Amino acid sequence: MQIEFRHLETFCRVADLKSFSKAADDLFLTQPTVSGHILSLEESLSLRLFDRTSREVRLTKAGEVFQGYASKILSFRKDLLNALSEFSQGIRGELSLGASTIPGEYLLPKLMGDFKKEHPRFIISLKIADTKEITQYVLQDHVEFGIIGAKLNHPSLLYEKYKEDEIIVVAPSDHPLTRKKRVNLQELLKEPWIIREEGSGTQIAVEKALRKKGKSLKQFNVVMEMGSTSSVKEGVKAKLGLAFISKRATEEEVSQGFLSQIDVEGIEPISRQIYIVSHPGRTLSPIGMEFLRFLKRKKEKN
Repeated sequence: MQIEFRHLETFCRVADLKSFSKAADDLFLTQPTVSGHILSLEESLSLRLFDRTSREVRLTKAGEVFQGYASKILSFRKDLLNALSEFSQGIRGELSLGASTIPGEYLLPKLMGDFKKEHPRFIISLKIADTKEITQYVLQDHVEFGIIGAKLNHPSLLYEKYKEDEIIVVAPSDHPLTRKKRVNLQELLKEPWIIREEGSGTQIAVEKALRKKGKSLKQFNVVMEMGSTSSVKEGVKAKLGLAFISKRATEEEVSQGFLSQIDVEGIEPISRQIYIVSHPGRTLSPIGMEFLRFLKRKKEKN
């Protein structure tokens, strides 16, 4: 069964006006065209929708039932087209965005605030999780795109370089190692460590740097694993251990003297790339495209 919207519109006008000729005038159609639309509907449904008399057109019982649903369908269609019209013109919209901890907590909030000043009617929903989880969100279409701290091997995804971040070693400011100009790796292995959970961009970058030296985090004296950068920082401040952590995330604590950076001998600075990850097979919403353009403009200025 195939029913066309124009046939539904014709049916509803005939039902309302109780006349084929009046419906034809109202719709700017010929009377034979209106009759043809109704006939097509009745043949599709295998039902008679109107009783025709010399004086007026009346709905059959089946026609009365059909009218109720036809009116709802046309009303929903109108609402849908209006919504899509506003959506396509970027008049309003909601963006579901994903980010791993560092960009989500220390990079995006200001950018989102600046974007909202330009587009106050737009709504951005931000999901923060580790890099692996955000990648899965993008794959499963739970978010339009993500900002993450590591590039994972997913051939169906597109990764664009966005910003760079550095991972440093931090300790409480009164820790004995902070008095040394440089600390070797063997000394660090003896210390208690707080690390991020497996799957975080920080841990992935650290493991990659350590492998170059034939080491692994498994060789460290890990006393605690935490799910966020904020909790890692609090753990270090509480003197529970040392940590590899984003330099962006510790600028305030280091400048205020709560934490100190330890320079490690024999390990090159751990630089990691922050990526915009998206699914090239999916079309971004207007607000998604606008926010992506905004991010790239900000990147060029900085």
